[in-house]
Amino acid sequence: MKVANAIKKLEKAGFTVSNDGFSYWAKKGNRIVSFINQEDYVICINARREDDVSDSMTDYHAGIFCDNITRAIKLSN
Repeated sequence: MKVANAIKKLEKAGFTVSNDGFSYWAKKGNRIVSFINQEDYVICINARREDDVSDSMTDYHAGIFCDNITRAIKLSN
């Protein structure tokens, strides 16, 4: 999926989208959907709660990786 289409889909679902270059995150309430822009395509889609953080010391990664934006939005509701 193209980044522009993903942003439109997230905004339509009520998320506020931000970015810092190549990584994007969308927030709605305490839910966050994040993804990476690789050559204008969405990769590494992740859905998590705002207070859920990764911890490298315990080998814990916050959230769930999703195959597509639609699945990440459904998990965030």
